[in-house]
Amino acid sequence: MSDLTKIRIDKWLWAVRVFKTRSLATDTCNAGRVKIENKSVKPSRLVKVGETINVKKGRLTIIYQVEKIIEKRVSAVLAAECY
Repeated sequence: MSDLTKIRIDKWLWAVRVFKTRSLATDTCNAGRVKIENKSVKPSRLVKVGETINVKKGRLTIIYQVEKIIEKRVSAVLAAECY
């Protein structure tokens, strides 16, 4: 897993447990509530280490800094190391 340098934004958000399902992550991207560099992104946008992701959930806007790229969903403790 450590050889990955880029991954789809919807897959990363699901893998680090920001969203319960990948389809929720995809729907949120399509609705324009996920932004990188203040620009709305499509679910297919590739994300890399060091980027800042803004996710709007209801009234909250949560900011994540990508520290590690993972492809598969992991436990909450391991997921927290990725952002």
